[in-house]
Amino acid sequence: MAAVREAMGPSFAGLVIVTVVAFFVPPELPLRSDFAAYTTRFFGAYHIGFGAMGVVLVVLLGDRLARTFGFDRVAAALLGLAAFGSSLKWPLDSNLWTELGDISSTSILLGLVVGLAVGEALRAGGLLARNRVVAHAAGSVVVIAVFGSLMLAHVSLGDVLLTAIRPLVDAGDTLPGLLLVVFFQTLLWTAGVHGPAFLSGIVTPVFLKAMDENSQAFAHHQMPPHIVTFMLAVFYFPGGSGATLPLALIMLGSRIARLKKLAFASFLPSVWNINEPLIFGVPLVMNPTLTIPFLLVPLVLATVTFVAMWLRLVDPTVVFLPPLFPSFVSAWLTTYDWRAVLLVLVNIAIGVVIYLPFFHAYEQSIAAEPSRADKLLETAQAIREHEREIERHPERTARP
Repeated sequence: MAAVREAMGPSFAGLVIVTVVAFFVPPELPLRSDFAAYTTRFFGAYHIGFGAMGVVLVVLLGDRLARTFGFDRVAAALLGLAAFGSSLKWPLDSNLWTELGDISSTSILLGLVVGLAVGEALRAGGLLARNRVVAHAAGSVVVIAVFGSLMLAHVSLGDVLLTAIRPLVDAGDTLPGLLLVVFFQTLLWTAGVHGPAFLSGIVTPVFLKAMDENSQAFAHHQMPPHIVTFMLAVFYFPGGSGATLPLALIMLGSRIARLKKLAFASFLPSVWNINEPLIFGVPLVMNPTLTIPFLLVPLVLATVTFVAMWLRLVDPTVVFLPPLFPSFVSAWLTTYDWRAVLLVLVNIAIGVVIYLPFFHAYEQSIAAEPSRADKLLETAQAIREHEREIERHPERTARP
């Protein structure tokens, strides 16, 4: 899980870089082309970029597993790429771009499965043979036998995984499915575990597939079919996991000096959805007073967002964006709908209303701590004075 978590994030760089490259691959569009032509070109390149994510992921995941279990990193990367290629539809299309576009967002699940399979084969070889060369040879033979057989049998593992993931996409594109994911993502954070990263291996392929289908529908001037996609978190996690931007706004007026200083220091990072200073500074981890709103606010905002898009008050998300922008900016860029900005602002206001009474209770508990500490200090001082009195006049405590 740690290897998947660390490899998943950087693999999105493949999406961005290949999308840009594919957009400018000849034949270029005439400079005077209309906006619709550029939009079609962009979403075609974007479709190819999704396919490139799996290629990047299989290399990064193999490298991370190799560093963890001690097998050769180059061998893991090369075997992973060979196995990934063998898992595609054979015979391959002559155009690499077309092939990457065909597998699209399914490639990330394919890269995940292939990377783990190759890593386990090499690790098992190391357990069976102490000699490094023999161990790598044994693992390589297993990988070549399995994935080579798929290629010779003209079985596309990518198509198999696409069929397998379809029910998950359909189940995830429901309000209960969304709330289940959001709940576990925030619940893990209350224990100090990065919930979205921890669940990324399960959630990301499903939500990215829905995102890709939305983008292709939008490119063909059709209504996007899915509400729950990877970018929906922009609406129910303003400020980061737990929807902590409303909490940061409340803390700016806190009566507790420490919390007020923390709010001013962490407000701008919260706007850019970086909330670790709040999670560990307040703290929100293992905090019984604030755990309830930390779990409740994202669930409420996810429900409001789902209903708004289900009623078509706001258009669904159609474009993946790196987490580089504030929520209200990402909301507009990923939907091309100005109403999405209003939805984010409404969600932030709802979050403020829910967080406010719990934060005031937390403030009161902190304010009471000095008085409790003073009473404990007075009691300790009285005990100490009594002990000194006994030391000076032991005869006063002697029994008759």
